[in-house]
Amino acid sequence: MIEDLAFGTERRSMKVELHCLTTRYSAASAIPPRELIAMAEASGYDAVFLTEHNAVWPRMELAGLRELCDTVRLFPGIEITLDDGCEVLVLGADDPEYAELHTPAAVLSRAAKDGYLTVLVHPYNHKDGWPPYASLVDAVETQTTSLPYPRAADSAEEFAGIRGLAPVYTGDAQGVNYLNRFWIETDTHFDTPQELRNLIVAGRYANHTRDSEESTPPGYKAASIEQLSTEDQAVLVRPEPSLQD
Repeated sequence: MIEDLAFGTERRSMKVELHCLTTRYSAASAIPPRELIAMAEASGYDAVFLTEHNAVWPRMELAGLRELCDTVRLFPGIEITLDDGCEVLVLGADDPEYAELHTPAAVLSRAAKDGYLTVLVHPYNHKDGWPPYASLVDAVETQTTSLPYPRAADSAEEFAGIRGLAPVYTGDAQGVNYLNRFWIETDTHFDTPQELRNLIVAGRYANHTRDSEESTPPGYKAASIEQLSTEDQAVLVRPEPSLQD
């Protein structure tokens, strides 16, 4: 497991969510896009990747959503379900052609061409062994708010170490209460998905988790900050931002 980096004191490290879904394009999510922004900013995130199921945000829609942000930066991405049932994040994908790719070769070759980070997600789906192409991705999701099996996380960490892949923590956020539990931080600020990929591959980041007395995954998917538990509300670092119509 990667330990926290000794970040410099001149500027605050970037807090980043790599795996997040909204009601706009993912039926599994309970998070309206505006509430995602509110929760991310109240939790001190600097960057969030929108990784909808087999869909990318149209560029014009994403531009409009970004106008609602005060402090957090939204980046495009996608969670692709492959033909074998495994799922891979492509962080930075904004071309709708990505939604038509479903073989490992097609997804990984296109992502490599574009310079985007690829992450094999949901380690609990690999109880019967890792797919043969797993060593070709950049990173493996090891800890996540949606993970109910601690042993699967240990297996994912071990696999990542053996294959030299980057282990990353994510929220796999399907409710706003899935955020602010598992995330990554980097002391090197990035402006593009390609820069993020370089940081992750080089190991210039740290995995973070927040201790919680509540179950993982949570017993419900909160749609707004008001629906958070008392514990989750108590650790917010900023007041809820006011979003303009």
